[in-house]
Amino acid sequence: MESPSRPARRSVLVVNADEELFAKIAPLLNREALEVDRFPRARAALDLVSQVPVDVLIVGYPLPDVRTQELLDVVRRPESPCRQSPLLLLAHREELEEAKRFIGRGANEAIAVEESAERLQAAVSRLLAVAPRSSLRMMVRIVVNIGEGAALEMSQTENLSETGMLVRTGEVYPLGSRLSFEFHLGGQSQPIRGEGEVVRQTTAGRESVRGIGIRFISLERDGLLRLQRFLRELSTER
Repeated sequence: MESPSRPARRSVLVVNADEELFAKIAPLLNREALEVDRFPRARAALDLVSQVPVDVLIVGYPLPDVRTQELLDVVRRPESPCRQSPLLLLAHREELEEAKRFIGRGANEAIAVEESAERLQAAVSRLLAVAPRSSLRMMVRIVVNIGEGAALEMSQTENLSETGMLVRTGEVYPLGSRLSFEFHLGGQSQPIRGEGEVVRQTTAGRESVRGIGIRFISLERDGLLRLQRFLRELSTER
């Protein structure tokens, strides 16, 4: 197993930001160390934030299709992989005080979209500095159930959370594919075993990692407790 390493890339989710607004923050986000997903509407982002870890969320206020509190509740619920991820609300000046009411109710900060590009980028940079890091590279054995057969593969994780992991693989597995997995955590003699579901394929040309996002369906015995303890200790070390 490879030792834990600092993450090579951070993930940023941008929701409900038009081209003019995105152009203000794009110079900060267009870096090799960042992976950026954009959703023009919040409804499409709900599944992602409930299943895949994201380091920082940037959300335009108000949302066009769901209540802001609905999105925040999904992000902050106990089982969410993004529940500790910083979230920034971007609002027009006349709606800024209204947006600030969500600080402490799921949002970490709110800023006016009319601010200069430098100030907007500084706000995003502050959140990136405090975002929790869950990236971890180690070997994982997976058995993917496809049709009548099964595909066995040894892969490497790119990041890991209590609810799922991103696994490097050159294979393409359909969304919804069920699999079983096994991996070892440093300092633990017993492996973590469980079952999962493919919930994401990385985007070719936009992300440096080619692989799949796996949501944990179940972990055997005390696997969840051991994983939680390991991630807490890893976070403290960093």
